[in-house]
Order: sequence, then structure tokens, then C-alpha cells
Amino acid sequence: MKLYVWLSRCARRARGSWCSRGAWRPRSSRRAWGPRVGGSGGHNSGALQSSALAIRSAGGTDPINPAGVTDTPASADNMSSWSADVRESLMTSAFLKHMDWDADAQGVTLNWDNKNLWAVKRPDTALLVQQLDFVRDYADQRGDRGIEITSQMGSLGDYYGFILGLTGSHNPRTLEQIYITHKMAGHAVKIPKHNLACRRPDQLDGRVMPMIPTPGHGTFPSGHATEAFAIATVLSALVRANPKQFPDADARVAMTMKQAERIAVNRTVAGVHYPIDSYAGATLGTMIGRTIVALGNQQPGNSDNATSLSYTPANTDFNQTEYYGAL
Repeated sequence: MKLYVWLSRCARRARGSWCSRGAWRPRSSRRAWGPRVGGSGGHNSGALQSSALAIRSAGGTDPINPAGVTDTPASADNMSSWSADVRESLMTSAFLKHMDWDADAQGVTLNWDNKNLWAVKRPDTALLVQQLDFVRDYADQRGDRGIEITSQMGSLGDYYGFILGLTGSHNPRTLEQIYITHKMAGHAVKIPKHNLACRRPDQLDGRVMPMIPTPGHGTFPSGHATEAFAIATVLSALVRANPKQFPDADARVAMTMKQAERIAVNRTVAGVHYPIDSYAGATLGTMIGRTIVALGNQQPGNSDNATSLSYTPANTDFNQTEYYGAL
């Protein structure tokens, strides 16, 4: 559980002074601590090496004293020394270590520490064919949503950051937590995608003609819906825990959850997902988000985490109101 101490710190900082005004700074603009020779800042590697050779003698010839070096192995404190991508990798590995699954031709169940977390039934081909009507009908919104759809092929954080007023300078841990949540959800959803192996819309009907490349994995559940609802669940908990920072908490939570719905529906508009993919992804993302919140609070066994969700697909469209009404 030592790695989860860092997640807990992220949660505490997000609940406190990290929440502030401003615009979201994309992850690509975040820098790891410390300069790198020949790296950022426009420095020329040859010029730096020339300078290094010229001044090195000023450091003397004394050997380094090992007794003056203090390390902290097996400590969560080391997390602050690593780059953000390393922390993300470590946290995702620790998260997945608790997860296993049972799968057969009828469905998949994900378990957390041997307790049921989420279960889904596999849709048959006849249901997917029925869902194609929704996919084709949504195509007429591509002109309005196209710019969103293409930008959401990458990070989703921007679409939440501007709702909560997050900045790289004021909210680094909150932004990092968004990305960690994105990564955890993205890894978890690959398990049912692989085991259920459901065909994408354009693999059943050539008239769909997606506006973006079809991803190279199964359609069910939707990865974007999983990631979007996991992030929204975590951020909603942070907003609720910060009444002083967010006096309009109800409005912010409502907009955050509506954004998750729109991100999910955009994938149907694009022609790469059925509405039922979003339903399945939303339930999985909600459970992943609840689990991350529990870990951040260092309460992995709390009631939210212990409550499992399941989904049995039916021929319906996806919208947030019906989704939450079914929970």
C-alpha cells in the first residue's frame, strides 16, 4: 500500500490549496524536475559540454564520501523524486495488482482483491445490428462535433480542467491524478474488450464509414466512456470535498458528469462505438473512479468500493439521466 500514500497526498492537496482559478495546461507541457543536458530550454548540447570541460577542474579531485549520501529505499517519499510518467506507471501497476477477472463466452466479471467489482454480459450480434440504427443516425452530428472528436483521440483532461479552473502551476497534483485515473481506466477496460471481442460498427456495416480510424481492439465496453466516467467520478469527489474552493459544487459536478456523457456519445457520433458500449464503459468507469477515491482516502474497503455494478445490454440509446437512474 506504500504507493497509495502518494495517491492519498494527491487527493489531500487537490482538496486544499491546489484548487484555484485558471486554464488547463496540457500534460505535454509539464516538465519533470531538473534540467537535462542537451534537453529543454533550447540549450545546445555541444555548448554545454564545452562549458562542462572548462569548469570541471574547479570541483577539485576529492573523492565522494558515501557516508554523506542518505537514501530512503522502500519509501513512498521517493515518488516525489521521479518524473510524472514514472509515477503514473508505478501507480497503474499497483492498481492492476489488485485486479483479476473471470470470463467466458457470456460475459466478464472484474474482481478487486477477490471481491466482485463489476460484471457485464456480452451483447450478441443481433443486438449489435439493432444498435447500428443509432450509430448511423448519430452521423449527422459529425459536422458539429468533429473538432471535439478528433481532439479527444488523445488526452481528455482539457475537457474537465476548464470546468474546474485547473492550472499546471496551481494544480499539479490534481492534473496528475486525472492522468493517473485515465491510465488506470484505460488498462482495466482492455480486459473485457479482449475477452468479449465484439465487432466494431464498421465491421458489421460498411455504411457507417467512421470519421476517425477505428481502434485496434474490441468495441465493448467503450474505453473513452470508461476513462471519462472514471475521471468525472474522481473529480466530483474532489469538488464535493472542497466546499470553500467550490461554492457552486452542485453545478460543477453536474457539468463534469455531463462532459463525461458527451465524450462517450462523441464516439458513437464518430462511428466507432454503439450506445451500449458507452453504458458498459460508464458503469466500469464509475466503479474504477470510486475505487481510486477510496484508495486516495486510504479506505480501500469503504462502502462505495465494496458496492459492485453490473450491466446487461439492451437496445437503447445512451444518456446520463437514464444511466444514473439505473444505478
